[in-house]
Amino acid sequence: MENSAIPTFTFNDYPHTLEPTPQVSATEALEQLVVHRREDKFATCRQHIERHRRHFYKLSFFDEGGGFFYLNDEVIEVAPQSVLLVKPGVALSWRLHDGAQTGLYSFFSTDFYNAGLLPTYQLNSVLPTDVAYIYHPCSADEYAQIRQTGEQFLTQQHQLEKAQHYLRLLLADIRCWGTAPLAPSSATPATPPVVSAFLQLVETRLATGQESVLLLESYADDLCLDAKYLSALCRQATGQSAAAILREKVLTEAKVLLTGTHLSVGEIAHRLGFYDPAHFSRWFKQLAEQAPSAYRQQFAAYK
Repeated sequence: MENSAIPTFTFNDYPHTLEPTPQVSATEALEQLVVHRREDKFATCRQHIERHRRHFYKLSFFDEGGGFFYLNDEVIEVAPQSVLLVKPGVALSWRLHDGAQTGLYSFFSTDFYNAGLLPTYQLNSVLPTDVAYIYHPCSADEYAQIRQTGEQFLTQQHQLEKAQHYLRLLLADIRCWGTAPLAPSSATPATPPVVSAFLQLVETRLATGQESVLLLESYADDLCLDAKYLSALCRQATGQSAAAILREKVLTEAKVLLTGTHLSVGEIAHRLGFYDPAHFSRWFKQLAEQAPSAYRQQFAAYK
């Protein structure tokens, strides 16, 4: 039987990289992890999402409750005894069913999960790259088993190595629901450093609302590259030009701001580097096939 690409090693037996890795204190590492009971902290979940949505995975266990969840233009109904894993950068809102909402939710960074692991076992190699989320309604036995591991994850969250161990056990199961098992040799090639730097610059500018967020040439200048050469590197690494990547990320950010904030369309336009709200509206409608106000109204029920 084929093994999962995420191993279920015992606590001390994970295959660690032989090369030295940057030393991160336990306190710094644990700042890359949030775990709460939904019934205790769900009211503050939106603040966590706003703070962590760019770089953190969101993992939720639904004991009771559930509701309708909006993820990148798609709406799914989440049922009790189910698990939802959402990747970084996804626009996420929800409308909960009436009644009790119990379970767990967690935010964790890629660095927290990957710390010390060989590339073959890191997240970019073992989770499907072509989906924004993994949702799985469990059988009673299936949920009882993974929920027990989730409870251990919660209670051990302040013990760095134990928290990482239980998170890896959880992801080993969740990964199998999202895709057929991959052989360990099927690791995703590393993104070239220049392309990674470009993607990080885009995220930084989107987070800070810099006026140059739309100008491809300014990214190329910061990277000391010609814009055409940067685009060729991006296309070689991702299959998309630099302009297409930038357009996609700005559009996703616009959708997040329209559905997850009370900013006006004009304020969103300015934050994304559009001097004229009318220009932003035309640009958005061309790509999303809806005006910004119509798009926002479509998901007004998802708070």
